[in-house]
Amino acid sequence: MSIRLPPLESLRFFEAAARHLSFTLAAQELCVSQSAVSQKVIQLEERLGYKLFERRVRQLLLTEQGAKLYPVIHASLIEIRDSLSEIESQGQMSKLTVYCMPSFASSWLMPRLHDFHINHPNIDVYLVAELAEPNFHNEIIDIGICHGIGDQPAMEQQLLFWDYVYPVASPELLAQTPLPTPRALANTVLLHDSLPQAKLSTSWQRWLVEHGVRDVDCGSGYRFNQADLIVRAALDGRGVALGRHVLVAKEVERGRLVPLFDDFQRDDGVYVVCLKKLMHRPQVAAFFSWLQQQARQFESELEVSALLTRHRAQPCPA
Repeated sequence: MSIRLPPLESLRFFEAAARHLSFTLAAQELCVSQSAVSQKVIQLEERLGYKLFERRVRQLLLTEQGAKLYPVIHASLIEIRDSLSEIESQGQMSKLTVYCMPSFASSWLMPRLHDFHINHPNIDVYLVAELAEPNFHNEIIDIGICHGIGDQPAMEQQLLFWDYVYPVASPELLAQTPLPTPRALANTVLLHDSLPQAKLSTSWQRWLVEHGVRDVDCGSGYRFNQADLIVRAALDGRGVALGRHVLVAKEVERGRLVPLFDDFQRDDGVYVVCLKKLMHRPQVAAFFSWLQQQARQFESELEVSALLTRHRAQPCPA
C-alpha cells in the first residue's frame, strides 16, 4: 500500500523543529510565528496518524517515530537544496545573496560593487544589509561579511583586514574648539553608540578609561543606533566620533574628518564567511576572490598608520 506524501512545507517545519528541538528557534529560522510552526507540526502528525514530538514543560523531544523520520527528511531537504543550487549555478545568470551590516554596506561595500559587476556581469548580487547576523545554515545567505563568527567547523572564514578605532572630528569643529589632548574632550560634544555593548559598537566610556581620562562626562552627548549616523553627525560638525577605520578612512583621506591625538587601537577583524560546501559554486569563489583583492587595495591605499600620520590634527601654536 502506497502512502501520499505530506506537503513539503510541513516537512520543512518538522525538520527545523526537530533540528533545534524548539518551535521558537525553528520559527525564527523560518521567519514565521511560533504558533505557525506548532500548528504545521500538529497537522503533519494528524496526517501521519502518530506523534512526532513529546511536548514537555520547556522541553521538546522527538518520539521514536520522529527520531526515525528526522534524519531522512533532513538529508532529503539538503539534497533538494544542493540540486537546485547546482542547477542555478549552471545558468547564464548566477544569483548571489550577500549579507553585511548596514554601515559597512553604505561606507565600504556599496562604492565598490560596481567594480564587481563590471568584472562579473553574469553574477546578480542581492545585498542584505541588517544589524542582526543571519543563520547561514538555512542557506538563504550565500556569503557574509562579518567581524568574525567564532569557531564553526562548517563555515569557511577568511580574514579580509583588521579594523581600528580612533577619535575623529570635522575641520570646522576643530577650528572652533581645538582638541590638543583627550582631556579637552570635556569642551565638546561626544557622539555615542546607543548600545555601546553591542557587537561592533564603540564605547567612549571604555576609551576614556583606557586612556586614563577621568574628567570627561561620557554620559552626555548624542546617541545613535547605527554607526553611519554617527559618522554623518561628525561630518556635520555635531561632535567627536569614536570612528571605525573601515567606515571613516575615506572621509579622513578626503579631509572631511580629522583623526585626533595620534591614537588608534586595533579592534576586530573583518571576515568573509560562507558554508564550506558552497565554496565550489563559481559565483561564491568569484566573490571571495574579488573581496580579497578589494581588501588588499583598501589596506594599501588607506593603511591606518600612514593615513593618520598624513591627516592627524596639528597642535595649535602657543
